[in-house]
Amino acid sequence: MSIPRLVVALVTVAALSGCGWSPPAPPPTSTAAECGPGPAADVVAAEIAMLPPAEWEETERGHSADCRLNWVVVSSGHFDAPQQVLFFDGTEPVGSPTPEPRRFITVIPQGRSDAVVQYQWRQGQDEPCCPTGIGTARVTLEEGRLTILDPIPGP
Repeated sequence: MSIPRLVVALVTVAALSGCGWSPPAPPPTSTAAECGPGPAADVVAAEIAMLPPAEWEETERGHSADCRLNWVVVSSGHFDAPQQVLFFDGTEPVGSPTPEPRRFITVIPQGRSDAVVQYQWRQGQDEPCCPTGIGTARVTLEEGRLTILDPIPGP
């Protein structure tokens, strides 16, 4: 194998063996301006107040294409700190798919009115930065309630 081919092969292997894995997010289906601001800060704060005590801070917001299903992801600190995802029907709280905070949560809009919550967790000898356990659960709104369409994955 020539030196340039060896370098390309080593760079490819290094890139593919990075820490953790996340599927690519789909392109945005609408803009925040089309959907409005989502749940107000005081509504989010009231939902955060019901979580286990921690220094929670908002780290991400999103919404479904039809703007009805909104979510706010909160974290209690550093990169692998516990997180929680809070869902809203427009601006009204409807809960979370997991009763307890989890690490490594990502929410991805799917279709017109649904989302996929991706959970990751460490397995075996995984480094704290690099969880290899991964699974998803689809969520939607039915009659103003959060409905979890798949079993919540995890250890």
